[in-house]
Amino acid sequence: MWKIRALELNNQEMWNWQQATTIANYAHEQGFTTLVVGQAELLDKLVMPEGYTPRHFNDRLSSQQRARCIYLNRLAQYCQQLGLTFYLQAKEISFPVEILLCHPQLFDVRGNFHFDGAFWSQYLAAKLELVARQIPAMTGILLAISNTDSLLPISEPYGQAINAPHVTTSPRGQEESLSLYHRLFSAAAEVMKQQDKHLVLRVFPASNNDVENVLSAIKPLPESVSVSIKLTPERFWPEFPNNPALLDVTERDVWVEIDLIGEEVGWGNFPFMRVEEIQGRLLWCQAKNPAISGALCKISWEGMDNHWILGCISEINLFSCTHFLMPDAHADNEIALLARWLQQRYQWAPAMEVLEQLHNLLELAHQALYGAIYARRHVFHRHSLLPESYGQAMWSLYGQLNRNHWLPGSERDIQFIAEAKEMSANNLFLLAQEKDRSYQLAIELQREALTFSRRTDIPAKLKRRWEQEWQGFALYCRTFVHAQKAFFTLHYCKQVENTWSLREICQTNIQALYGTAYEMEDFCLQHRDFPVSMHVMFDAERVRALASSLTEELSQLMQ
Repeated sequence: MWKIRALELNNQEMWNWQQATTIANYAHEQGFTTLVVGQAELLDKLVMPEGYTPRHFNDRLSSQQRARCIYLNRLAQYCQQLGLTFYLQAKEISFPVEILLCHPQLFDVRGNFHFDGAFWSQYLAAKLELVARQIPAMTGILLAISNTDSLLPISEPYGQAINAPHVTTSPRGQEESLSLYHRLFSAAAEVMKQQDKHLVLRVFPASNNDVENVLSAIKPLPESVSVSIKLTPERFWPEFPNNPALLDVTERDVWVEIDLIGEEVGWGNFPFMRVEEIQGRLLWCQAKNPAISGALCKISWEGMDNHWILGCISEINLFSCTHFLMPDAHADNEIALLARWLQQRYQWAPAMEVLEQLHNLLELAHQALYGAIYARRHVFHRHSLLPESYGQAMWSLYGQLNRNHWLPGSERDIQFIAEAKEMSANNLFLLAQEKDRSYQLAIELQREALTFSRRTDIPAKLKRRWEQEWQGFALYCRTFVHAQKAFFTLHYCKQVENTWSLREICQTNIQALYGTAYEMEDFCLQHRDFPVSMHVMFDAERVRALASSLTEELSQLMQ
């Protein structure tokens, strides 16, 4: 079934030849068939079609673009030598601001931005044609049109008005959205066919409400155009359902996108096993839709440079996913896969007793981390980081996605309603209980994991990484515990009952949050040699920003 097994690198490491070829070699050794590299606005980094902006004879820009194209073509040729196909991944539509200055017809008489479908489809096709000519060794392109990174989103993200000062748009009807998607997709498909390159369209609109329009716009395209769809709606949140859109495409090849960097569970900076979950989701794909023929394994996140999942403890998820994708895969359990990974990565074959102890620590780490950064299955964090304000936490929990649509009834778990005081008070109690339980588990696990490291003869490389990931585990969890306790108590006061005792609880947790900020600074000073990504996780200023915002909200309740 899995005839396409692709590895995707989508941060700045793609421009480092040594790093990029390391990933290509890894892909080859692990049985992958394809390497994908990409970024938002990638095409603008590579080409600029003539006739759309004034010709400035910018030697620096043109030289940079040419150099990048040469580099990517060499990387594509390197992949060919390894027997790998090579794809670019890009998000469109993006453009230099000069285009808006040179084409006043893109604005209406009131100065509002007008989405000119003919203009932008021609512009997109021109860029794709140039890229195909400049990088002839590439196999094709994965293309997302009008996603949240696009300067021209066709739809707005759920629960959020798009803040785009450069343009002013009005909501579009279903027919207009469908027409725009189809026009852009058709232009891309035609030019890629002319250049004899494979087009894979990502079903990744700015709003999940627009998925149906995207799928409808793709349906009339030639069957040679493939589609790529996320394994879960929106992001790879634990306990989220499999993406129903994966069942809606049966007339062409479907690639399923799998986040293996752990963007929503700590970025691989802390242990978080998802082996059984990934296996179950892949089996669901196999059982439900024979058109699903490819898997795209993302090992980095473009929001975090100098970091990928290789070398992290959570690399076990990638290793296991790779195993499940192979045609001759055996039905190994988690412990067996863990043993195989340790042997392959670290040439270590621990005794079964040691292996079971290691596996147990990893399983419990999953529980502790999930219980700390999520709120009864709801998303409190922002890409595994604290929200920076009370308002951002409100949006993350209640606005960014109609979570109740995907997990029916779940919205009641975090609702605070004055008319339902008993239910609201019980919700607050259960949230606090979840946080206390998670933090207590995190403390115990960190102590046990570091003791395990001292008493067990572990390979030096694994020992170092193991201790790095566990060293700040409890502090990271405690920060989220205090943040959520403060936030939910404050929100309860606003919505249900504003009492002195509840305000004191909120104030106590805010003060504790300020305290964790100082501890995070000390942690980073003590561990200067820890990976950059870990230092990002321990961002004291972000903690202070949230604490300050909560303090401001609390002060309004005291007036």
